[in-house]
Amino acid sequence: MENPKKNSLTGVCFSLSAGILWGIVPVYIKFIDADDPYEIVAHRSLWSAVLLFIICWIAGQLGEIWITIKQPKNLLNFFITTLFLSLNWGIYVYAVQTGQVVSAALGYFIYPLCTVLLGILVLGERLDKWAWLAIGLVCLGVMAKAMMFMDVPWISLALAGSFSLYAVIRKRMDMDPLQGLFIETLFLLPFAIGFLLGMAANGQVPFFGGGAVNIALALLAGGITVLPLVLFLKGNRALHMTMASLLFYSNPTLQLLLGVVVFSEEFMPRDLVAFGLIWIGIAVYFTTRARVARLAVPAP
Repeated sequence: MENPKKNSLTGVCFSLSAGILWGIVPVYIKFIDADDPYEIVAHRSLWSAVLLFIICWIAGQLGEIWITIKQPKNLLNFFITTLFLSLNWGIYVYAVQTGQVVSAALGYFIYPLCTVLLGILVLGERLDKWAWLAIGLVCLGVMAKAMMFMDVPWISLALAGSFSLYAVIRKRMDMDPLQGLFIETLFLLPFAIGFLLGMAANGQVPFFGGGAVNIALALLAGGITVLPLVLFLKGNRALHMTMASLLFYSNPTLQLLLGVVVFSEEFMPRDLVAFGLIWIGIAVYFTTRARVARLAVPAP
C-alpha cells in the first residue's frame, strides 16, 4: 500500500518544480523575440510531439496510447483539453511579447481560485473555513485590481479560465500525464506543421529567422513545454485541487518579479493592494494546514 504522506510530498515537489520552471519561461520568449507569437506556439506543439513520441516509444507506451484514442469519449475529452491548452499558450505568448508579463502573472494568480471553485463544483472537493477565507482574500485582491484600473483584465481572466478548465478536466480524466500530453500534441501537430509550411511558402524562415542559435531555440521549445507541464500534471494528480492550485503561485510570483525587475514593466504602489491581498490569502492557507490536519485526525 502506498504511503499517502510520501505521495503528498512527491506531489508538492512536482507542483512546485512546475511553477518555478514556468515562471522563467518569459525569459525564453523575450530572448526569441519572434515576429509572430503563433510561431512560438507552433514550435512548442511540433517539438513537444516529437519529444513525447520518443519518450513514449522508449517506454513502450504507444500501444496503450492507441487503445486510449480509439475510445470516442477519450477523443472528445482530449479535443476539449487541447483547445484550452492551445488557447492558453497563444494568449500567454502574446502577453509576454506585448510587454504584459504582469498581466499574465495576475492571470496565474487568479488561476488557483478558478481551479479550487471548479474542484468544488466538478470534483466534489470540500473546503474548511480557513481555505474559504484564503479564497475570499484572493478574490478581493482580484476585484481590487479590476476596480483600481477601472478595466476588466481580459488577458488575466482568459489565462486563468483556459488553464483552470484544462487542469480540472485533465484531473477528472485521471490519465497518465505523458500519454495524455502526447495525445494533445498529436491534435495540434497538423496545425503546427501547416502554420510553419505557410510561413515558408510566404518567404519567411520558420525557425525565428534561421541560423544555428535560432534553430536550437526552436527545438528547445519542446523541452520547456513538456517538462513543466508533465510535472504539473503529476502534481495535480497526486494532490487535492486546492493544494496543487496554491503551490502554483510560485509561477506567477516569479513572472511578476521578472516583469518588474528584468523587463521594467510598470508596478505602481496601488498594485501592492491587490497582490498583497492575494499573498495574504496564500499565507492564511498554508499556515493553517497543520491545524486543519490535526483536527481531522480522530481521537484514539
